[in-house]
Amino acid sequence: MTQMIRPNERGFRKFAVLMRKYWPVYALFVPVVIYYILFHYKPMVGVIIAFKNYNFADGIWGSAWVGLKHFRRFLGNGEFWRIFKNTVLLATLRIAVTFPAPIVLALMFNEVRSYRYKKVLQTISYLPHFVSFVIVYAVLYNFFSYDGFVNSVRASMGMEKVLFLGSTKYYRGMFVGMALWKEVGWGAIIYLASLSRVSPDLYEAAEIDGASKLKQIWHVTLPCIRPIVSIQFVRTMGSIMDVSFDQTLVMNNTMVSQVADVLSYYIYKIGLLSSNQFSYATAMGLFNSAISLAIVIITNRGAKLIDEEGGLW
Repeated sequence: MTQMIRPNERGFRKFAVLMRKYWPVYALFVPVVIYYILFHYKPMVGVIIAFKNYNFADGIWGSAWVGLKHFRRFLGNGEFWRIFKNTVLLATLRIAVTFPAPIVLALMFNEVRSYRYKKVLQTISYLPHFVSFVIVYAVLYNFFSYDGFVNSVRASMGMEKVLFLGSTKYYRGMFVGMALWKEVGWGAIIYLASLSRVSPDLYEAAEIDGASKLKQIWHVTLPCIRPIVSIQFVRTMGSIMDVSFDQTLVMNNTMVSQVADVLSYYIYKIGLLSSNQFSYATAMGLFNSAISLAIVIITNRGAKLIDEEGGLW
């Protein structure tokens, strides 16, 4: 009589066969797993200090338990809500501009017929991604500082100089523009890869039907890359609360802090720079992460409702 194989045993045997067949690939993946365990998952144990009055002498486990004290403290703090508002506003403006921009740039590159010219343009657009925000801000400073290029031109035309980098009026525009210039070319890479898989036959059929170039883009190109756009949008929304710390660090100053302070920078300032309130800073960080997780889940669900192939899972 043939012995029955349980579903669990069948799954284990299938996994064992795959491991024997593809073990070199899995071996290459081991360092990645170790990295994430050591530097991403293991440190998550320290989140418990958000519920304690942490100090170095007593350690994580020996510090006194205070429950939700730190959460109630920052939720009742008007300063926190100002910073929370700045975070949401800057993140929303940044996503509204920097998310569609790589798609538009990729569509423009896709229409360039000269291979050499196309590669030159792509290389120029990619380059800012490989330099730090410190270097990018140095370029911005040379253009928009009080004695920079823009103000020098204004002065030569008899116009008054403007304190661009010290004005709350211009900060948000410069923040978004700086991020756009640095990342738009790099963000277009994944869309260019998706566009390369669109069949030329679809364009030929649309052209025979009398579709203009814009209609071809709208009815052929965009539907073909819609799943990738959906996935990228969910990933982008996951970082809506994580406004670039590096960028804020180099652009922030006392004159623009009212609109420039964001949660990531405020947590750094409270936790390390000023009063070393580690538990309080950790509580704010945990609150920030919880909101980001909720946004990802909601956005992914919405993407699935719009398109079955959309979303991350």
